[in-house]
Amino acid sequence: MKVYLFNTEDGLYLGEDFADDAMTGAWSLPAGATAIAPPPCGRREVPVFVAEENRWVLRPFPATRRP
Repeated sequence: MKVYLFNTEDGLYLGEDFADDAMTGAWSLPAGATAIAPPPCGRREVPVFVAEENRWVLRPFPATRRP
């Protein structure tokens, strides 16, 4: 099963991986993983998983300054 990884502290999307269904079961995914795919994002957006609501939201990507 494909899982989507996020930082457990701030919910930032980290990428995707595969979890063995026999090892995890449908309802016991590893910490920092969900079976819910993040939404497509535009430029300067980043998906953030809101664990309390079990959903992804899009947040603006912080601008960085060059010296």
